Amino acid sequence: MSRQAREELEEAVQALEREHAEWTAARIEAELAGRNPLAYGSWIDETPELRSRLRAVQRWRIGSRGRSAGMGARHLFPYVWPVGERQRKEMEPTFSTSNLRVSGSWRLFLYNCSPEVVRDVRVFLDRTEIDYAPSVLEGRFTEIHWQKVDEIRARCLAQAPPETSRHPFRAEFVIARGTRQATVDGDLMLNVLQGWVHFGSRDGRNRDLE
Repeated sequence: MSRQAREELEEAVQALEREHAEWTAARIEAELAGRNPLAYGSWIDETPELRSRLRAVQRWRIGSRGRSAGMGARHLFPYVWPVGERQRKEMEPTFSTSNLRVSGSWRLFLYNCSPEVVRDVRVFLDRTEIDYAPSVLEGRFTEIHWQKVDEIRARCLAQAPPETSRHPFRAEFVIARGTRQATVDGDLMLNVLQGWVHFGSRDGRNRDLE
């Protein structure tokens, strides 16, 4: 697939994200066939596996590599991103979700939406380190075990219903084969009746959790 076709698809995904933030990656991927048939056809030829295309959509919708990906130290798309269990299920059909009927998710996962393995992953919630993973493969997940830290669990669940509380979130990790440090910083929103419902990063990207 040509660079022009790839950039055309990235721009289309971001436009759809702005218009329909509630759409799943699968629905956005299907919409591309009608909006950008030539570029989409090239993409299908190059990437026949649906799961790989959905990973690309997830990567593009929360930030693009685009033309200026190599400019400066700032990455134009996050390498990792927190997601809920239904969002994980969308990307990993064999994953089993709970039977709870909530708009958010009580379980949290860190999704590696980058094109490489991220290593030495440290997760902080409310400025306290709560989890660690030696590495997360491309397109894979690691669970954030926030409920296993008594202090964090008590603090998160202390809010009276139906209030929503804000919790600083930070993931630190190593990229470029262990040569560069990177972070994702922001705030997670927790509703004591619905679970984790939203993440907003410091650079302005934000998405609901499901």
